[in-house]
Amino acid sequence: MTFWNIIMKQLIPFIFIALACTSSSAFASGSYSISGGDQANQAYNLGKSAFYRKLACAGCPLAGQELNESNATEWLTQLSQANELSQKLSTTERDAVIVYLKTPL
Repeated sequence: MTFWNIIMKQLIPFIFIALACTSSSAFASGSYSISGGDQANQAYNLGKSAFYRKLACAGCPLAGQELNESNATEWLTQLSQANELSQKLSTTERDAVIVYLKTPL
């Protein structure tokens, strides 16, 4: 065997292992990260997550209500006021939910 064959034989498994370890985090869907990346997508993803975890879950204020344009407009108004919806969220989450609700359905 030549020197390059030996190197490639050892290098290829290392490359596959490295790709396998990084691919799941690189392609995570709907994730929120505070580092780099597209700010609009991060705000949308955080807003979607906060909306369903804190506002539309089974025991939440919007449980069982359909997300449609009419309801989204009403909820945007409510989020701008100090009421039950806005109190369930941090300021960052509230701002992100607003981004999520303003995104066309």
